[in-house]
Parts: sequence; C-alpha cells; structure tokens
Amino acid sequence: MLANIETIFMKKFYLILTLILVNFINSYAQDVITVQQQKEFEKIAQTFQTKYMAGSENCEYILQVIDENIKMSEIQFSKKMVLTYEQLVQFCPHLPNKEVVETITEQRLLSKELGFDYVSQLYLRKSKGDTIRETASRIWKYKNGSWKIIQMNSSLNKACD
Repeated sequence: MLANIETIFMKKFYLILTLILVNFINSYAQDVITVQQQKEFEKIAQTFQTKYMAGSENCEYILQVIDENIKMSEIQFSKKMVLTYEQLVQFCPHLPNKEVVETITEQRLLSKELGFDYVSQLYLRKSKGDTIRETASRIWKYKNGSWKIIQMNSSLNKACD
C-alpha cells in the first residue's frame, strides 16, 4: 500500500513538473525573436530614417510612425531641447532634405514588442555650407499592429565648415 501511495505521489509530481516545464518553455518560445522578425524591424527602422532624412515631403509617414506620447529630446549644437509630438507636427513641414554622405546604423529587437535603433549620419547642410553629424537613438514599441517610436534622443553637431 505504501508503494502504491509513493507511485501516485511520483506520478502527480512528474505531472506537475511537466506542466511547469511546458509553461516555462511556452513563455520562453513567446520571447524568441526569429530572423524574419529581426529583418522586418530593421527594414521599418531603416525606412523611417531614410524618409526622415528626405525631409518634409514625408511628414505624413514620419508622424504616423511616431507615438503621440513620445518622449523626445534633442541637443542642437550644445543647446538641449525637450520636444513634444505637437511641436514635431509644427516643425515637420520645415524638415529639410539632407544630403547624407556617411551612415552608421544598428537596429535590434529586444523582444517581439520592443526594439532599439541607433543611427549616426554625416550630411551636408546646403543652407550654411557646412557638414553636420546627426546621431539618434530610438526605442520602438509594437502597438496596435504597428511599430511606433516611443522614445527618441538625438544630437546635432557641426562636423566641419
């Protein structure tokens, strides 16, 4: 009889252990990022950067990708600014087309719903006849079926005259 109780106990123990392992594996599998998901995120982030650098002709797209509750800061030539989505809406029609001469970039999915990208670009500023280094880091969140930028920090510095 004691052997029978031990057998029942061991069966229940293994059943519970199996359920715990299945639950753990399932939750782990939900956070595994596929190569396809990484490539899709890279394409979205790179497309945003390309359209942003092309200027105001892409305002509709740019504003669509940015979350309305974005946290955004920018350092322009040592002057720090905190910006709102509403200010970006007002500035977007004045966004210049930038002639990019160098790009360093990386995009990384941190989870299926959170991504990060970093871009540093050197471009010619025709209006002043100088060269600018613009560096940006962005945090993206997958919300309501699309990727949105929820945090963006950037800096602009004169590279040379």
